[in-house]
Amino acid sequence: MAGRLGWSGWLGLLVGWVVLVGGRAGAAPFEPGQIFIAYNSNNIGVFADTISTTGNLIGTINLSPSAFAANPLSLAGGGVALDESGNLYVTVQKLGDTNSNRGIIKINPAGNVALSIDGNTATIDFRGIAVRGGIIYVASESGVRRFNATTGDAISPILASGTIFRDVTLDPQGNLYALQNDGVTKWSAGSISGSGTPLFSIPTEDPRAIVTDEDGNLYITFATKKVVRKYSPTGSLLATYSSPGGTGTLIGLDYDPGTQRLFASHTGTGIGQILWIDRNASSGSLMTAFGPTNLSGVRWLALYPTPEPSVALLVLAGGAALWWRRRQGGRESVHRKRE
Repeated sequence: MAGRLGWSGWLGLLVGWVVLVGGRAGAAPFEPGQIFIAYNSNNIGVFADTISTTGNLIGTINLSPSAFAANPLSLAGGGVALDESGNLYVTVQKLGDTNSNRGIIKINPAGNVALSIDGNTATIDFRGIAVRGGIIYVASESGVRRFNATTGDAISPILASGTIFRDVTLDPQGNLYALQNDGVTKWSAGSISGSGTPLFSIPTEDPRAIVTDEDGNLYITFATKKVVRKYSPTGSLLATYSSPGGTGTLIGLDYDPGTQRLFASHTGTGIGQILWIDRNASSGSLMTAFGPTNLSGVRWLALYPTPEPSVALLVLAGGAALWWRRRQGGRESVHRKRE
């Protein structure tokens, strides 16, 4: 029948719609849009979601006997990151089955522990973490430590000079950025070795987390001022986002390319312990609180990113084009029959 959408057309539109709204067809319990927060010494809470910003608790992963510091003034453990395959990584203060006091737990997309990595150190804190291309990068007070994400084997650490390290992040091009107490250091993709290049200085106001967007802009949480600051790739201050009243120590930070929103975690109670703001919000804008109000010992957070809008629109456009082509084909078929 002319104009009827065939199965392939419906399939194209369905795929486009799924991607557009966040690609939430992944395997449970980890799906695009979910928010992962380390809290209460040994738990990872899985919350919904970067699209609806409802903050409903979807599930909890308990890491006992591994743990991270519950005291917000301590920087040991509680760093959270996901890799390209949806595996979750958490830095821990101790591993119960070893003599080490520092390590990393890898959790597969089904929510099960897949690997426990012994950091082979009892003195160097493991803090923020990032994973890309099978390599784990961990911030510590002595530089950035690296591990193989499959085997857990240690790789030569990047011993950069300067003050203690708080967090690490990778931009879409594979450049590595490390957040220090007073500045940011960068390693270019393809040459992540040596001491890196000091990029720019920042105020010594207890910076805790760093993340980049697809344009290379950098965002940093400052616990003392309870703000998130946005910097250009060269270090120019572009915007400052404020937190609402009742916000506690501002710690974790991540960016979702699909919604183009920033999400931060904090320790305050009685107010949503997740804050969000649009990455293009004007300077001085107030972040919005949502989600849980009763978590203790909140640490870093990580997002399972939703697809970028450009990708979603391309897929949706592809589905629409497929539908239009089949529709036109149907019309031509009817026309030929009439002839």
